[in-house]
Amino acid sequence: MEKELDIRNFIASVTHCDSYKTIRKSVKVLNEKFKEAEKMGVQIDPVLIEQINMCSQRLISERNLRFEMENMHVSAATKDTVEKLHGLIQLADSYQVEKQYMEQANSLCTKMEDNITARETL
Repeated sequence: MEKELDIRNFIASVTHCDSYKTIRKSVKVLNEKFKEAEKMGVQIDPVLIEQINMCSQRLISERNLRFEMENMHVSAATKDTVEKLHGLIQLADSYQVEKQYMEQANSLCTKMEDNITARETL
């Protein structure tokens, strides 16, 4: 029970990650805590296992979205980069990534699309 509480507390602690650069480490720590509990013979609640998986997926999706957003520039937008960003946004939305990052990604995507339209118009 103590290990389950430790895992639940860790999941709660990564609800928001200030730096996307630490997300991979957080996912690794979460999975290590789960494996450690299994090795100790702790019977993990199936609902908690589902929460672990969802948290890991959400974190990885958020990390990928934030990483790509940091490396994308409106002035260098292409249809391929916009498609890539759309795909990341859809995936992030399905894993319920924080609203603020979704808004930033959608805003960036709109600006990139507008930039492409402006260049095509010229």
